[in-house]
Amino acid sequence: MIFFLEEVAQARRGPLHVCTAFNAVYYGFDLDAGAYSTDILDPEAFTLLGSDVQIPLPPVGSFVRIERGAHSLWGEVCASFGASPDVEEDGWTPRGLSGAPLSDGAEVALARAVVDWEALGPLTSVEHKELARIRRSPTGAVDRWGHLMGTGDTSALLSGRDHSGLYQQFLMGPGRRLLAEGDLGPLLQDSSDTVAAERALQRCFGTLEELLRQAPGLAVWDLYAQPVARHQQFASGPVAAEMVDRFTRPASGGAPRYTAVWPVLVGWEHEAGDEHALELTAAASAMVDANLALACQVTAGSLRRGVDLRIDDSWQQGGVWRAQSLPVDAVLRNCDPLIPAGLGHLEHIPPDAGDPKNDSKPRQADSVVHVEHLDEALLVVSVALSEADLSAGRLPLPDAVPSLLGQGPLILEVHHSGQLLDRDLARQHAQHETGGLSSVKWPESFYPGIKLTVAAARSGQQLMVTTTLLPDPIRVKDAVLHWYFDPVLLAEAWGPLDIPSLIGLELPTQQPIGGGHRPPVSALEVLITAALLRDGRIGTARSRSLDGQQLSAAMFGPDVVTPPLLWTVIHTCEDMAAVGLLTRTTVAHAGVLPDVFTWWPDTDEAREAQQAIVRIVDRVTRQLRHWRRPWERRLPDGHNATPAARARYAQWRMEVAGPEADTELPEGHTFVRGHRRGEGQAPAWHQHLRR
Repeated sequence: MIFFLEEVAQARRGPLHVCTAFNAVYYGFDLDAGAYSTDILDPEAFTLLGSDVQIPLPPVGSFVRIERGAHSLWGEVCASFGASPDVEEDGWTPRGLSGAPLSDGAEVALARAVVDWEALGPLTSVEHKELARIRRSPTGAVDRWGHLMGTGDTSALLSGRDHSGLYQQFLMGPGRRLLAEGDLGPLLQDSSDTVAAERALQRCFGTLEELLRQAPGLAVWDLYAQPVARHQQFASGPVAAEMVDRFTRPASGGAPRYTAVWPVLVGWEHEAGDEHALELTAAASAMVDANLALACQVTAGSLRRGVDLRIDDSWQQGGVWRAQSLPVDAVLRNCDPLIPAGLGHLEHIPPDAGDPKNDSKPRQADSVVHVEHLDEALLVVSVALSEADLSAGRLPLPDAVPSLLGQGPLILEVHHSGQLLDRDLARQHAQHETGGLSSVKWPESFYPGIKLTVAAARSGQQLMVTTTLLPDPIRVKDAVLHWYFDPVLLAEAWGPLDIPSLIGLELPTQQPIGGGHRPPVSALEVLITAALLRDGRIGTARSRSLDGQQLSAAMFGPDVVTPPLLWTVIHTCEDMAAVGLLTRTTVAHAGVLPDVFTWWPDTDEAREAQQAIVRIVDRVTRQLRHWRRPWERRLPDGHNATPAARARYAQWRMEVAGPEADTELPEGHTFVRGHRRGEGQAPAWHQHLRR
């Protein structure tokens, strides 16, 4: 499969997005022809584009068509990104735009969609002329580069930046007719199988993301893959060198400067006098190549001296990069520069003047604070509390962190591992203060240097705070310490400690196993465990279980759980399940099949129950992998099912849905029983699984 994806990327005229990779696999991209076959794809099911601006633009992966009299143009959306008019021609970007929500108030963000008009075969001379006429028309569906201009999708709960999710949503909705042409078609015949189709679609996209990243012949940026050889041609050229020079220049005084990719590419097109440099799919390739070139400079450590460069918004104008003079503040010091943090938008919002602050108080600098993770959805901070902050009821945070949180009073959910806290300690209100939060009531069992993990959703008002138990308690002087701590801070408060082995005591960390567009965050592991212990449903052997949606809401509050945040939590839980920290099962409930994650206590009873569940899940998974579900197969025109097939269908419907089920087989279809692959029609699949 990796080899096939590499070959598809080579054959295409633009970068391969995970959505177009799905199309290539699902609909069968012909490598010899360099195009899809219309034998499978029905152009009548393509999204019809009118002369007006599409609201919203179709997501990446969508097949589109334009009808002009007797002529039709067919294409596939291969890339899409923001097209805000607020960005200057030289790429300078107002910091409030970088990482801003897709819909901010009454205005909806503009977007650009790049279409591959030769995805279904080379254009004829007549089609070339029609496309040229449309590009010249001031009221046409496409602009002079052959791109669609419109607004981003703000429907449903999905972010308009998440084209993988938008395309999956499209395929299960308006694009259902196209999806029905492939292997998932049988699942769409019965409404009871819709959830199974959605889950299968999610798994397909997740697997393709991983395969693209593993392919040695592909360079991957965001959800786009470009052949390495093709990218190296760009990276070794003068345009890449000029972009690196421009993007690594901070603003005056070393302040952050935000620069967008697309306007700089347009300026280069004008300077070079090459009117074809950014037309059609070349625009998508240039956008991906430019970002990859900048990312390589960051990872190789070859930036100009004293400059910090990082991506701040991977969607707006093809990517907005942030350059500032070193040193960076504590918020950025430990953050991955290739994870878009959206600092520009939230840092430009002035603090609420009504927030209680006491600037006369000196800031306590002896607590040890590190930003473990920061992106546009999530903030994770580790804190070792000094004696002064512990006594004063403060939660110290880096200067910029409060501006990334919601305004007004904040809710602190405090979890003290292994200890049940009173309600007023477990859930309490805190206030913004210079250097952190104030009015915090710490449990009496806290001691100087105790280590906390703090997480919050960006712009959220609920923070989750937890301690972590040591593998074994440690006696220090006359006290027994149960939780991880900073020995230096403890020694400053209690005097010299004659325990050299404590120096460098660190929380256990797990290297992420998964990858993908929303990679797992190992710093969330202790918080996920704490949320399961506090809010999880009690099960066998006093286990605790929640699905991904419930877990995310318990950690951050239900009002701020966005798709990126939800998938970060789910992927972290999947990593924890892979190393045995949790178990992962699929449980049908109210018509949906969410992944449920379960924490188990360290008891013999729990270990036996956990092993039994793992064996059941493995057995069912193996059975399902080799069995094909029953389905209704469309027959050629003029043919109908035999009486025997109709009888089998009626029997199956009553077995699955009960005696009141509709047992009439649709006209023009026959019924294929579920069977083990390669063995023909065997006993019904659900009967086999009941044994």
